[in-house]
This record gives sequence, C-alpha cells and structure tokens, in this order.
Amino acid sequence: MLLLDHKNSATILSLEKDDPLNIIFPRDHEFTMIDPRIKKQDWNFDAPSAPRLNFRRFFLGFIAAFVVGFSLWPFLPRYYQAQATLIFRYPEQSGKLTFLKQDLDEKAIQSELDILSSPPLTVEAIKRLNLQNDREFGAATPWAPLDFISNAISANIDPDPAHAALSRLSIQHDRRSYTIRIGFLSKDPKKSADMTAMLAALYLENLSDRKQKLLARDVDIARSRLLSTTFRQNQLSATINELTQLSPNQADKTAISDLIDEKARLAQTIDATRVQIEDAIVREQNAEPDAELIAPALYPVAPLFPNPLIFATAVLMAALIAGAGVSFIDYNRLDRMFRK
Repeated sequence: MLLLDHKNSATILSLEKDDPLNIIFPRDHEFTMIDPRIKKQDWNFDAPSAPRLNFRRFFLGFIAAFVVGFSLWPFLPRYYQAQATLIFRYPEQSGKLTFLKQDLDEKAIQSELDILSSPPLTVEAIKRLNLQNDREFGAATPWAPLDFISNAISANIDPDPAHAALSRLSIQHDRRSYTIRIGFLSKDPKKSADMTAMLAALYLENLSDRKQKLLARDVDIARSRLLSTTFRQNQLSATINELTQLSPNQADKTAISDLIDEKARLAQTIDATRVQIEDAIVREQNAEPDAELIAPALYPVAPLFPNPLIFATAVLMAALIAGAGVSFIDYNRLDRMFRK
C-alpha cells in the first residue's frame, strides 16, 4: 500500500508491514522520484520478484512426502483376480446339434454374456459356496482406500450379496474370436478362484440344461409326428379294407391304389421319424454344452490392486508437488505473522 505524506513538502513512501503476502512471500521494490519539486509524484517500481526455490526445503519436503506415501503401502488392501477362459463351439462343428443354431455373431455371444453376468447365476454361486453372510460382499465397491474402512462399510451396510458380487465380476470378450474370459475380484485369492470356477461351471451347466430342453423338445415333436402319422396310416388301412371287401368299381380301384401309395409313403415317413427319435434320444444322452473350459481358474499369486508401478508413480508425483510447495514458503516471516 502507498501512503503519501506532504508535510515539510516531502513525499514519503512506506510499505504496510502487516500485509500477509509481504510476510510469507518477500518482495523487493525499487522506487525512482521523478521531480523533487513536484508535490504530486509518479512513482515507478518494478513488478514483485518471483519466489525463489529453496532446494534444501524442497529436498526435505520431497523426502517427507515420499516416506509417508510408501509407509501407506502395507495398509492398502490387496485385491486378487482369478481368471477362467471359455470358448464357444461353432454351430457346424463336428456335425453336432448345437444350441447356438445361428452364426456366432456379436449379438449371439452378447446374449450368452448377459446370461453369464445375470444375478440368478451369481446367487447360485454364492449359495453353493456358502458366502451369503460374507462381510466382503457388504461393500458395494471393492476399491476402498484402506482395509479397515472397507470392513467398516461392510459391517454397516447390508446390500444384496448378488449385486455386490456382480460389481466384482469381470467379463472380457475378444470380438475377433469365440473366447470369453471370466474374472472375479476379491481380497481372498482362494475366494477369487472359487467364485470364478463356480461361475464358469454354473454357466456350462446352464448351457447344458438349455440344450437338454431343446433336445427334449425335438424328441417330443418327433414323437407327436410319429403318433399322427401312425394314426393316419391306421385310418388308411381301415379304408382300404372296407373298399376291398365291397365289389369295387373302376373308381374304387383307383381310390384304393391311391390309398395304398399314400400308406406306403406314410410307412416311409414313420420309419424316418423313428430314426429321428432314436438319434434325438442318443444326442440327448450324450449332449455336451456349446462352450468348453479351455483355461480353468487358477489361484492368483500376485494382487491385481494395488499396482506397484502405478502406486510408485503416484507417490513420486505427490512428493514432487509437496516438495515444491514447501520450498516456496518463508517460514520466518510466517512465524512473525502468527506471533503478532
């Protein structure tokens, strides 16, 4: 602040010492009087000098933040993710009847992925592994900053376990292939491997059940066709017998010949239908899912989170910012300001 005093025909310039900016960040000013005889003066002074970097304080701040950052490493929760790989069979593979009758395009595979990530499948996996009361599924998000915070959330909040488990489920699909990868995130590596293996097994079981229902429906349709064809064959046999017992004229003989031809065609249809039924029964007994497990879920050794490289980079950047912030502060002037 500039204060002008015209007593004794002199102009006095003073800096207000109570200004906090002047105390924390020192500034140097140079003033030049234009004409001593003029009472009203114009003062020229340069801009405040930029704060200088104190390398000693920068080093101390950097080391302190660096040590504090890496001291948090043992307290960070570890999250492990096991992974299993499934591959779909192409519909025409080995000439087998497959559930995916349409081509394995993106829509068909996306439908299967929706079934794989459905709540009923996750609920069944939790039930079979007896994880209904697991405290880890109490937290809605697995990325809690510390273990004790995550446990506190799990103890206070009791959401749907299936919803919490679905938030930890990872499904990856390569659009250029028929493979999908299933992963489950957990603090316990064994639980991660068990949930991943159980979800993969339940999906294959679900796929087999759907295929069994399809094959059973085909058998029922073939049997219904056989019954209707056999009934029609019996009707033709009865009609032919009636016409034969009478004194058939030329028209009746022609009708009897047509009925005999139709009965022969029905006999062929009956034989073909019986073969279809036998084949459908065999396929039903030897049915396999239209996907297979090519890489089972293995016990994860290294945690997926926290990532050491990302953590070290974050700590290094935080230490640089802390060191730079500490180095520009004038603690002597700051101390005098608080003493006043």
